[in-house]
Amino acid sequence: YSGTDAGDDVTGNNAVFSNRGQSVGTAKGATVTGNEMSKKYFHKDVVLNSLEDGANSLVIRAMYFIPKPKANDHVVVKIEASTISARDCMKCRGHGLTRSMLPFVPGFEVVGTIQTLGNAAKSEGQFREGDRVAGVSTFGGGNSRFISIPSKRLTKISNNVKSTQAVCMIADYMAALKALRMAKRAGSPFTGMNILITDGFSPIGQAVINLASMEGANIYCCADESKHAYLASLGAKCFVKDPEVWLPTATGTFDVVIDNSCLDSYSSSWFAINQKGSLVCIAPVYNIDNDDMPNNGCGIVDVTELKHKWAGIKAKYMMTHTSFLNTVTCYDEDTEQYKQDLRYLMFLLERGDVKPKVAERVSLDDVPDAQRLMQSGRANGTVVCVPWIEG
Repeated sequence: YSGTDAGDDVTGNNAVFSNRGQSVGTAKGATVTGNEMSKKYFHKDVVLNSLEDGANSLVIRAMYFIPKPKANDHVVVKIEASTISARDCMKCRGHGLTRSMLPFVPGFEVVGTIQTLGNAAKSEGQFREGDRVAGVSTFGGGNSRFISIPSKRLTKISNNVKSTQAVCMIADYMAALKALRMAKRAGSPFTGMNILITDGFSPIGQAVINLASMEGANIYCCADESKHAYLASLGAKCFVKDPEVWLPTATGTFDVVIDNSCLDSYSSSWFAINQKGSLVCIAPVYNIDNDDMPNNGCGIVDVTELKHKWAGIKAKYMMTHTSFLNTVTCYDEDTEQYKQDLRYLMFLLERGDVKPKVAERVSLDDVPDAQRLMQSGRANGTVVCVPWIEG
């Protein structure tokens, strides 16, 4: 077998590439179609080779080898499930990604089992082959059958939780848990308190509703009117998205506001909290449904991104009763706390206390379509890639 790493360019007889729905050509001129591809090859991933056309530039890469650890402190994880997120969509549109960083494999959160360990990872003695783990990648690579990832970015998890639900804990439920913790006063429960979520239909919003309901909070959220009936079934009272409509009657009424939409630089959310209230701003905010946002790979920062950065500075340093949560950096800011929180969330999942909403379970072949579904705003919950099923 080839010893090439999963992130390397693979040429010759080692790999084949396919756009969704097309036949796949090998170096020898033979073709395989449909499900034959995944039966024939050991390794498979979704790769972005161009920044010209977003999700339309994603192709399926199939390889003859099982990857090896890329470094001594890495382990190779056989992936059971990974996320397809708004962050992936933005990366594929060239935001935070340059041409020099290609090829890029999307997917930042993974659940799977350890296949092999690098020498340093093995000598640490923390993990063994066959351990079930959850991982947070800094470089993507999750929409794949295998990933080489530093062992320090892995946490052991129970064998008794479903992978498609467990992967929801890593990103969406983690953000919800940390946001609610920031809002707490002296660790007191939210019983009877009024909590507002500015985007209740989003995966993070639904996770907040789930966790806050466990503590007896009165939950309110903003969403498109078409989503109100569904959110009401979760126990939330709904406002329309436009703050100019709901703020006049809601000023100063909330104990906690969790702003995960940044519609007006957090201003309406700040006015909605009462004198002793707490505002938690979650960032980054990804406007993946903005069709006017250009694809780029040259480090260009669009106006919306600049507004969000200014809003974050304002929330951090200028607004009282305000906390700021960066979901991308929180793992590195306190790794041990993150792992402890993840173990707690997995415990809740195993016990049946939390029930993550999985919008779709898709194959690797369907990742481009799944990204387009997310950009349409129709995905209800977390979209999960299951790399060993067929499209």
